[in-house]
Amino acid sequence: LADMPGLIDGMIEGAERTRDIVDALKRFSAVDKATPEQVNLNEVVERSVRWVVQSASAKFAVRIDLPPDLRCCGSSGQLQQVVMNLVQNACDATARQAEPRLTVSGGIVQGRAVLHFIDNGPGIPEENLSRLFEPFFTTKPVGQGTGLGLSISYGIISQLGGTIECHSVPGQGTQFDVRFPRVAGKEPLPADIAHSLEKVLT
Repeated sequence: LADMPGLIDGMIEGAERTRDIVDALKRFSAVDKATPEQVNLNEVVERSVRWVVQSASAKFAVRIDLPPDLRCCGSSGQLQQVVMNLVQNACDATARQAEPRLTVSGGIVQGRAVLHFIDNGPGIPEENLSRLFEPFFTTKPVGQGTGLGLSISYGIISQLGGTIECHSVPGQGTQFDVRFPRVAGKEPLPADIAHSLEKVLT
């Protein structure tokens, strides 16, 4: 009887983790069912950052540096999932830093919309870089994360015809680069009017 409360708590935690994994797998299996549309990446990034920052347990500063009206083709809901995964991962990775921060920058490169997520966390060991997008692989402590966020994000971006890459050096932070398909028929903004939108959300 004395052991029952701990056993029940463990069962509840296990059930909740199983639920999270099943939900993530259901989203993963539905990746190719969304109809592509024009998506405003500025709105997706700002909304994702706001949600993560509001739920963060510690101060997490995010700087957004994007040209106005940055768009791509895809599903707004799926791209929201990708951006939130990357922002949340940066929040988790920088949690023990004295001043945890993330910079989200981007623009148009060779006709494609590009986003860069650069954090000041501890970085990722070289031996883990090649496994980051494997299903269920995670560097987080047991009980934190399912190891599906980056795998699902990779699937979403690949399905759209884009790419997602990670560059990291231990002790020097981590950078994720996401390249999206550009909205057809829209040319890059001229340099003189492609001014940056900069915000600091804390």
